[in-house]
Parts: sequence; C-alpha cells; structure tokens
Amino acid sequence: MAREHAAGAELRIAPRPDQVRTARVVAAAAARRAGLDAETVDDVRLAVGEAVTRAVLREREAGVDSEIVIGLADDGEVFTVTVRDSAPSSGEPDGGVALTVAVRLASGGEHHTTETGSTVHLLWPAV
Repeated sequence: MAREHAAGAELRIAPRPDQVRTARVVAAAAARRAGLDAETVDDVRLAVGEAVTRAVLREREAGVDSEIVIGLADDGEVFTVTVRDSAPSSGEPDGGVALTVAVRLASGGEHHTTETGSTVHLLWPAV
C-alpha cells in the first residue's frame, strides 16, 4: 500500500521556554504521520525538545528576539527536522549538552553555526 508524503511543514515559534512544548508536540505528530514507530516518535519528541531548548537559550543569551524556525519533512525514506535560530555565533549555552543529546537521539544529525545563526539537522529513517 502506497503512503502519501507531505513535502514538508514549517513551524515558527517565539524564543520562549514555554514554546518548546509546542515544538515537541508538533514534531511528534509529524513523525507519527510519517509512519515512524512509537519508540522513534519518542526520540523525535525528545530530540526536538533539546534542539529547540538550545535555540531558545542561544537567542536569550545573545539578546536576540527572532522567531525560531522548525522545519519538518518526510520524503518517504527519511523524516527530517531542522531547527534554526538567529543568534550570532558563540559558545554552546549549556556546554553543548542539549546539542549532543539531540544528535544522539537521531539516526543522523549535524549542526552549523555562523555569525547569523545556527542550524541543527536531525534525521530518522521513515521506512
């Protein structure tokens, strides 16, 4: 039976701790819709929570009040989450713990930090 796949969705949230829960709930729903099993959906929820918490902390420490952008995509083979903040390049707010946890919960992941912000890519097999 063929599954229908969405090209992707984007969630924009304020850089506030209370918005982390919203990001986790939306990411978990998208992961379920992509057909990921319950254990992987839990990993997505936790990883997104860590990545978004990191973005919130980065923006707060830098005094930036720009939206955090969470991209969700399912191409039928890979479920991908991208978390972008607008904080200038600086050290990790918690010594890198949130980033390490997020990447380890994913099947694959990477991050890039520049003078204009940071992007965390997380992915899980969708099959």
